[in-house]
Amino acid sequence: MGRITLAAITLLMLTTTCTPQAETSTEQATADVLCIDTTLRLKVFSPPYTHIDLRCATMPDTSETNVTLCAEAAFTHELLDTFSHTNIDGNHVSQGQWHQGATCIETPDRVGNTGAFVWYDGQYEFLYGEEASETALLRAAQHGGMGFRQEMVVHNHQYLNPTRATCTKYNRVETYRVLAQKADRLLIIESLEPTTFTDFARRLMTMNVDHAIYMDMGAGWNHSWYRTADGTVHEIHPADTKSRYCTNWITFYNNP
Repeated sequence: MGRITLAAITLLMLTTTCTPQAETSTEQATADVLCIDTTLRLKVFSPPYTHIDLRCATMPDTSETNVTLCAEAAFTHELLDTFSHTNIDGNHVSQGQWHQGATCIETPDRVGNTGAFVWYDGQYEFLYGEEASETALLRAAQHGGMGFRQEMVVHNHQYLNPTRATCTKYNRVETYRVLAQKADRLLIIESLEPTTFTDFARRLMTMNVDHAIYMDMGAGWNHSWYRTADGTVHEIHPADTKSRYCTNWITFYNNP
């Protein structure tokens, strides 16, 4: 497990060139949250936090001043107008409660929930495999934590999905995002522009992340936001028609 820093986390400096800068000409991103790696073409978010949860049903509101970042985590199973925990792909833990989710079936555009991420008692853990993942989710619930299932991309420095390169739909050009660990730092990493999945994975490996688990992406699903040290909220991707179907968000809180 990796231990969190209870004070605001300082920005992780990568081995390659990493330049804090604005996402657009009108948006100033401060170095305590966002760093743009101009060499690997990655956005690296390092949100300060004291605890993490999986918010379900309703996206955290920007008026919640203790939220530093939120983003869609697990896949949503179907486009439904009403919320149900069973419409989140994979079993999950929210606000310390275990919930049964839908079965994430392998399709031409996803490889299924091969891993999990959990957080409880001030620690986090990346799991690979069905048994380890489900056991960890139960443990997180027992300790009042959080957790979700997703596609594990990198585990213990090993890239897990080389078969994506052989499938056009698996390896299509998109903007990709993962929740990752590097040197005991918890990060959200996103490709700076659309690329293939295998190229994005190569950049993660070059960055030398310890673990990386996929996060739901695509127009609407990628709508998310973060807050800088001065309290300013920055939108990472705009809301889209599919945003109303989102079901869950990993949420970082930074309480005084």
